[in-house]
Amino acid sequence: MNLYLAHFPLLAAGSLLLAAVSAPEADAQEAIDIGSRRELFVDEFLIERREGAELRLHPPAAKEIVLAHDAPWEGSGCGYHTIFRDGDILRMYYIAADLTNEDASVMASRPLYACYAESRDGIHWIKPSLGLVEFAGSKENNILWTTPQTDNFMVFKDANPACRPGEEYKAVTSGAGGLWALKSSDGLRWKHLKDKPIITKGAFDTLNVAFWDPIRKHYWAYIRDFHNGLRDIRVSTSEDFLTWAEPVILRFEDSPDEQLYTNQVQPYYRAPHLFVGFPTRYVERAWSPSFDALPDAPHRQGRMKFSPRYGTAITDGLFMTSRDGRTFRRWGEAFIRPGIERKDNWLYGDGYQNWGLIETAPEDPTAPPVLSLYANENHWKTASRLRRYTIRIDGFVSLNAPLKGGEVLTRPIRFTGGKLRLNFATSAAGSLRVEIQDAAGKPIPGYALSDCDEIFGDALDRAITWKGGSDVRQLAGQPVRLRIDLRDADLYALRFGE
Repeated sequence: MNLYLAHFPLLAAGSLLLAAVSAPEADAQEAIDIGSRRELFVDEFLIERREGAELRLHPPAAKEIVLAHDAPWEGSGCGYHTIFRDGDILRMYYIAADLTNEDASVMASRPLYACYAESRDGIHWIKPSLGLVEFAGSKENNILWTTPQTDNFMVFKDANPACRPGEEYKAVTSGAGGLWALKSSDGLRWKHLKDKPIITKGAFDTLNVAFWDPIRKHYWAYIRDFHNGLRDIRVSTSEDFLTWAEPVILRFEDSPDEQLYTNQVQPYYRAPHLFVGFPTRYVERAWSPSFDALPDAPHRQGRMKFSPRYGTAITDGLFMTSRDGRTFRRWGEAFIRPGIERKDNWLYGDGYQNWGLIETAPEDPTAPPVLSLYANENHWKTASRLRRYTIRIDGFVSLNAPLKGGEVLTRPIRFTGGKLRLNFATSAAGSLRVEIQDAAGKPIPGYALSDCDEIFGDALDRAITWKGGSDVRQLAGQPVRLRIDLRDADLYALRFGE
């Protein structure tokens, strides 16, 4: 027996499993052409079978409070943050709103405002005085839009090559009769794009999102609605941002029928054929002693006078992905939990994540960048706050195996490029190896598991080598399979490139 296989019994025994794909079966499968694109292990798309390995969700790490909504026009109900990089600055748009006063004796009745902030680093944010909208007799504020029935305001920069001049920035917002489209040339001064709503079927009462899809060459809109009395998400598409298809409810694979508020769907910028979403899960629980034990029970009971659900509803943040924009895999475990009990959490309003993923500098300047995302907390009190969270680039989900080992066999794939590059992490004792097989499951000479140099460490983009060489160009365009061996390791993504 090969010494490597003798040392790892799982491989010796598991090779029967992984080699069990017969030639006729393999020939019947059409190879997936991944070219040189990056593939994240957020689903089973590339996986033919696995043993001793699982797909593991990786929640982000909570960092600092980056923004306190403490201005007179802001307050206890700010939210629906949209954040994206625009040249040298980061732009943030959000709704300013009040819910209750500090002792929960009064519900607010003032209008809602769309506001703006900006940053250079994603940590330090300023609220510029825009001089656009009057509040309490002054335009010295960061308000940029308000109309009757405004409940949300989502902005994106339009990357459509056919974007009309003066519409470089687009927004969607709720209004009379449905979802309205806005346009701007500078991201600050806005006009209606059309004299009527662009979509009328829906509830629209949380953040609705829209964006241009560079892969499929059309716009998407993800909107809030209901089905069977449950909050849900619907999707529509458009070629020109003016005329939209009838919205249809999203489909979920192997997911319970849960109530979902915001959706925050977006193409993942490093692999835009994949959509990632960060919906808010809304849970109404029956009253129990746990509610009395949660933070600030008197305030909870006070706001329940206006509606029982203001006290018995709690929320958290989820993660989901899609390859077609309509059918999603949604993880049941929370991506962002309400967290350890503090003064003002475990309430209806926790875990509302922003739209937009931002690369920011790491705490250690010698490390690679991280992804920053943001979530609400401290609702119902003044001031509500926005907290930053970080996660490794591509690091939402990994293919994970314990120290005793695990294996994965991919479906047949075709690729372009000269090297196989991985985003991975191991322990000091862990490792990762890759074998390249032909479509029938036979190791290709020179690329067998025993030829693969053991890889260990923690890197975003490292090339796999076989006996010191990394060149796989001779296999490009052929249908091949990857047999991946992991021990105390996480594999987040792979790509073939140079």
